[in-house]
Amino acid sequence: MINILLIEDSAVFVMGLRLALQQESGFASIESVATPGAAVAFLNAHPETDVAVVDITLESETDGLTLLGILREAFPSVRTLVLSHYKTPAYILKAISSGAGAYLAKDSAPDFIAKAIADVAGGKSFFFGETIDADRIIRLFGGQEQLRSRKPQGLTSRELEVLQLTTSGYTNGQLASALGITLNTVDSYKERIKGKLGLDSMVECVAYAVKNGIVAV
Repeated sequence: MINILLIEDSAVFVMGLRLALQQESGFASIESVATPGAAVAFLNAHPETDVAVVDITLESETDGLTLLGILREAFPSVRTLVLSHYKTPAYILKAISSGAGAYLAKDSAPDFIAKAIADVAGGKSFFFGETIDADRIIRLFGGQEQLRSRKPQGLTSRELEVLQLTTSGYTNGQLASALGITLNTVDSYKERIKGKLGLDSMVECVAYAVKNGIVAV
């Protein structure tokens, strides 16, 4: 029997999803919280939780994508699944890179959501909602092997972060300050990014990443 935590700030959506999941077998409990802080407190108090279903647009100081990384570090036994209105490739890449075992859109059928939760709880990963272009996501990761390693285009989480901040207009100095690293380290990350993407400049890397949905704009 699977214990589920819904991390979602829409009370109406929580009510509907809970009713839908209660029609399915195999779920022991279906609890809900509205904020990342409440999620961490709940999981500390309920270590028996198997799966956290996370929305990425939480009305709080920490978004769901950031929360995924926090949960992965603090509660490694809790598997995560994203359920969101957004089908943006950059969000999906970030979610999978941050440990999510599945990414589903909220227009997925209730029985599909229930099956995905059960599969993720059972240790299976990389399920995409029926309305998401899974083939495109696999291509953006650079193939199944990179998908399994959770590294889009072979980029590490920190390299993706540098690419995202560069896309957002951060200078090298601002990057160094934001990430707590030296300017030389910033340069090293940018050289690695260019090498992995096979491009000559960061301008080209940013253009490529934006065009292909690797970063959000």
